[in-house]
Amino acid sequence: MRILIGSPVHQKPEILSLFLQALERLEAPDVLPDYLFVDDNDNPTSSQWLADFSNRLPGRVLPLLTGSQQVGNRSDEHTHYWPPALVWKVAGFKNRFIDYALQHNYDALFLVDSDLVLHSRTLCRLVETEKDIVSEIFWTRWQPEGALLPQVWVSDEYNLFHREEGEVLSAEEQAQRELHFIHQLHVPGLYEVGGLGACTLIRRRALEAGIHFGKIKNVSYWGEDRHFCIRAAAYGFPLFVDTHYPAMHLYREADRIKAEQLLFTLKHFTPSSVNTDHPEYLTPTDYSNTSTHSLSFNRSTSSRTPEFPESPVIPEHLRESAVFAKYTADSFVVPQAFSGPRQSELHTPPVSKPKLTLTMTVYNEADRKLTDVLRSHREYIDEAVIIDDGSQDDSAELCREILKGIPLRLIRNETASFTNEVELRKQQWRETLASSPEWILNMDADEMFESRFAQGVHSLLAGTKADTICFRLFDMWSSTHYRDDDYWQAHRYYRPFLIRYKEGFSYKWREQSLHCGRFPDNVLDLPSEISNYRIQHWGWYTPAIRMAKFQRYQLLDPSARYGWKEQYESILDPNPRLTLWVDQDNINAEKETAPEYEATHHVNAMDVAEIASVQVINNSDLQIKSETKDVLYGKGKEKGAEQGMKCKLCGSSDTGVFHSYERFTLMGCGSCGLVFRNDVDHIQPEDMIAEIYNVKWVAMRDSAAASTYGDHALFGLMLLDMFSSGKGKLLEIGSGTGEFIHAALQAGWDAVGIEPSIDSRAYAKYKYDVDLLPGYWGDEAEEDTQTEEAHEIQELNEAEEDTDLSLDHKYEAVACWHVLEHIADPVAFLTDLREQLQPDGTIYITVPNKNSFTNEAYGVYSPLFTEEDHLYHYSEHTLTLLLAKSGLRPVALFTRQLPSGLDALLQAHPLYDDLAFTEQMGLLAKLQGEKRGHELCCVARVI
Repeated sequence: MRILIGSPVHQKPEILSLFLQALERLEAPDVLPDYLFVDDNDNPTSSQWLADFSNRLPGRVLPLLTGSQQVGNRSDEHTHYWPPALVWKVAGFKNRFIDYALQHNYDALFLVDSDLVLHSRTLCRLVETEKDIVSEIFWTRWQPEGALLPQVWVSDEYNLFHREEGEVLSAEEQAQRELHFIHQLHVPGLYEVGGLGACTLIRRRALEAGIHFGKIKNVSYWGEDRHFCIRAAAYGFPLFVDTHYPAMHLYREADRIKAEQLLFTLKHFTPSSVNTDHPEYLTPTDYSNTSTHSLSFNRSTSSRTPEFPESPVIPEHLRESAVFAKYTADSFVVPQAFSGPRQSELHTPPVSKPKLTLTMTVYNEADRKLTDVLRSHREYIDEAVIIDDGSQDDSAELCREILKGIPLRLIRNETASFTNEVELRKQQWRETLASSPEWILNMDADEMFESRFAQGVHSLLAGTKADTICFRLFDMWSSTHYRDDDYWQAHRYYRPFLIRYKEGFSYKWREQSLHCGRFPDNVLDLPSEISNYRIQHWGWYTPAIRMAKFQRYQLLDPSARYGWKEQYESILDPNPRLTLWVDQDNINAEKETAPEYEATHHVNAMDVAEIASVQVINNSDLQIKSETKDVLYGKGKEKGAEQGMKCKLCGSSDTGVFHSYERFTLMGCGSCGLVFRNDVDHIQPEDMIAEIYNVKWVAMRDSAAASTYGDHALFGLMLLDMFSSGKGKLLEIGSGTGEFIHAALQAGWDAVGIEPSIDSRAYAKYKYDVDLLPGYWGDEAEEDTQTEEAHEIQELNEAEEDTDLSLDHKYEAVACWHVLEHIADPVAFLTDLREQLQPDGTIYITVPNKNSFTNEAYGVYSPLFTEEDHLYHYSEHTLTLLLAKSGLRPVALFTRQLPSGLDALLQAHPLYDDLAFTEQMGLLAKLQGEKRGHELCCVARVI
């Protein structure tokens, strides 16, 4: 089978080199493929890479096609922007490949983008499917705050759900089907889809039918691949995606670095079918002899046959797939010392900032939230258009004062017109258009975005292809909580707040005097997308405001013609169901979400992952959010002095009850996301330790000694080998039953451990002959008041002999495995440990992960939350904050989820049933990549 591989290339040299390396590794199904490139580069180094590739494969790389006149494009770490001229320029290149393949009698054309790294089995697998048009899948986080999404879709411009002809779906049903489609694509298989691109095999039968990438004049969909797919469907060719060997998309600098590591690793087991005449492809033995940085094993020189069973032979393509899975995940921080050019070393053209116009109406807002709202908006807007609709207070003057220095058009209506809202909105629209806007942000005077929107909005606008962007709005019922019940569900739906003005588009209004909408009714007919930036609506947050609005609706809509009668009546509900507002943990990028649970173990609604260009997107019955939260002081919950107590990490007063358990209460911070015990200032941890870490706990550890040693002690030792330069002095705080100290001593470390539990110390001496210091960090050594059983163990091992353990020196490494969550004053604790480090010393920390799959599965009744000795519950973000306050910085920060116990978690989790082995392993890799593992692991050094 003769195959032509075609790729239009306008690429950075460091990306192109990785693409070409992967191409050269491709296995061929029959005859070696030919290559045809369009050299559209403006960087001579990239052009030289193509020439070198041609020289390495004489006779297989056809003469380069040349690009046409350059079309400017913009790309940065946030997103990539393709202007229409560039889209159709690339379409022309692809059509040239089609013409060449037809003219030279190729059996298939494989079109692949030059920012992909392919699995070596990709081409063979696509041929094996015997489909006329089939793509290999890859996943991309199109925006830093978005979810990983596929390059294939089901229908229209980018719908990710199936719908039969004439079938009407609720928003919940759409979301459920989107979730099913996404999960399906994570299972290796072959699936029919409605759209695809970027990594596609097209057989000759489809090419001869006349399919091409040219623009269909009466279709407004963006992107040449969509027009190709519409033609394919019209000609009767179904489209398929294969998911056995996902490619790696090099969309950001971090992806490039991981791709370098991936290819570096793959050189240790190059498939035999790959041409190994070139130095890039050495056998494992050859490679270990040529690089001082290679990962090699110490092979024994003895001729004695090993006394263990022969390892099973793992097919090379499965080993390669495992490497792909590792490096396409986001689990580990890339070491700073990794070689290769960085984005900062390259010239990146400046990105122009789109003009953003704020439009708003105000009416007697001076003593409400207007000051805070305008201060938040002025950080990112370029101009403002505000209508003062008959205010009798200082609202207008407040607008001028706060927006001073920003162009402001302030229009005064002498008489309030809110009784005819549609006319007021039309006036607002006309006045806004008079300012020649590019992007229009329409916000009410009591609405404001969460703080991270200010840093991300211009990247969002520069990168989006949509004209309408939708957001969720949260009805704040107090300064710390939003309302969440059957009548108040605005936060479960996405609505348009931000549009790009399209001159020539016929905007149409909903002609009704109340609830007509802030924008014309048909803005969702334009290409649309949703964003996970959230909006706080402060229009209900005090009893006085609620009463005034209740009376207003009674006056303007007494028969609930335009609204919902039951919702109107619920405004004055004395016991509303409220949920704590928690700021997103990662202020730079919103992670993929995690489920929210109520005390009844109901799962509320699930946020749909961010999807480009959808028409109406809202939520389903399974709510997935970035924070695991509980329903707050609803029916049966108290509202005592705990509400508003200051966060122990960031000092914010925006705190509320996370959940009240039988013996203790957990608080949640609405600013940083920390969860902590409300009585942490009054806790004596030593009392808890004496009660919990007793003989029974030691017996439990003894029953699982092998897994404790292998899964934890040796894992900790591996981290030390990775991040500590030498085996010097090592201190472990909270040594438990001594496994890690024993392993460290055996590995050559000068190790000492501190353990407050008497029974644990006795076991360490009995089991491993390890002496642990008694007491707590910073305290004097305690008098032993141990159990009878512990005395017997110590007598048998003469543990009362004097030891010369001491702490009078600096340490190269300090380890705290699952200790920090028990420390009442973690800042003081870490600051003190920092002082014990050598100048280049390292601290190793593990804690339970607040954003873990375990907490998703069990909600507020997760064993991580119900352990009363867990004083703090850390996430990636809060642990980083804690380190910074303690004068430390993370060198590596990742999570870990062990396979043991996964079956129980799957049974408890509302989104999963029984999974096959490969599906479970895939889920484990996904949890690693999304930092949802059970255990949060951190390596830190002094700032």
